[in-house]
Amino acid sequence: MLRRVVETTLLTAACAGCTEAPAAHDAGTLGADAVSADRVIVADDAGPLPSAPLSWSVRARGPFNVGYTSVSHSYTPPGASAPRTLTLHLWYPTRALSGPRPTYRRLFRDPESIVDAPSEVPVYPDGYPVHVYSHGHQGFGPTSHFLMRYFASHGWVAVAPDHTGNTISDTPSTLPASIFHLRARDVSASLDALRDGPLAATLSGRANVSRVLLSGHSAGVHTVWTAGGARFDPAAVEARCMTNPCTALDRAQFAAGVGDERVVAGLAMAGALRREWLGPTGHGGVRFAMFAMSGGDDPVGAEAQFESTAPMPMTWIDVRGGCHQYFALGGCENIADTEQAPIVGAYALAYARRMVLNDTDPTVGAILEGASMLSDRVTFRRRVSP
Repeated sequence: MLRRVVETTLLTAACAGCTEAPAAHDAGTLGADAVSADRVIVADDAGPLPSAPLSWSVRARGPFNVGYTSVSHSYTPPGASAPRTLTLHLWYPTRALSGPRPTYRRLFRDPESIVDAPSEVPVYPDGYPVHVYSHGHQGFGPTSHFLMRYFASHGWVAVAPDHTGNTISDTPSTLPASIFHLRARDVSASLDALRDGPLAATLSGRANVSRVLLSGHSAGVHTVWTAGGARFDPAAVEARCMTNPCTALDRAQFAAGVGDERVVAGLAMAGALRREWLGPTGHGGVRFAMFAMSGGDDPVGAEAQFESTAPMPMTWIDVRGGCHQYFALGGCENIADTEQAPIVGAYALAYARRMVLNDTDPTVGAILEGASMLSDRVTFRRRVSP
């Protein structure tokens, strides 16, 4: 097989065409197949692109390898006088063979993604489908990188912002009220960055941000609900402002809402609806059928969320042995990390294909209707529109 080498780091003195990898990548330890820390290997004769992506099984990893990059992006939230700066993490399909691997936050190594690999052209006629991810309280964008890779291997792009002011390195002891509306704004800013901002260049402007999946882990579930159109309850907001300091701008944002109509599907993982902000009926503003996932070893209120949102259509799976991090960094005592992608990835991709791409494949339908169970660990519940 013919191969070509794409220089990415360290050799700028020896190669004038090389580019320096941004520090935000935290690229460090190499995968076993990487030639060196400064090279991406791409096959020149990789063959024709896979066709008919909706025919690919959601139960298996897709045919692409996964590229990764990160950028700094600033935007000014509505009504604000100063810009807000985020780090955006991006995973995308590539046919690069090997190269430097990212180590997120200089601690969590991703053994599969390839830093700054060239993106492959979209296999979908309308461009890359998009998955946005919102991390949990005191988390960071790549916490569920296994899920981001799963989607990218199927030809999607996945973007995850670090929610500035609520990450592992910058969360204050008392959260200001602003973070509870800014998280959703970060999602919108991420989509704008894919459309015509700093991420557009990596993808040659080919990301389709008109209809997207938004997933969230833990506190990221609040982001999913609010970006999906859930309404803040005025009385609940005033009560919370006694604990989480509010400004006049915060109150205006809560009153206006922070939904983004480009979000047409919501995946809530290891978290539940926050009634202390949304009140008893705020969830009714969501425009689509939600998909919720929880772990049997992680009592986070998922059952109460399912029951209290009736008659809103919702699917909920509970995974026996799943702990809080089963949907993110892994390491659960009673279920192996190797069971993350076959359950979480497969259900998530089936849901995304149906909601974002209008996939009518009967195999996907059987999974989403509970007729085809992906694991005996899964308890499946589904409520359809009345």
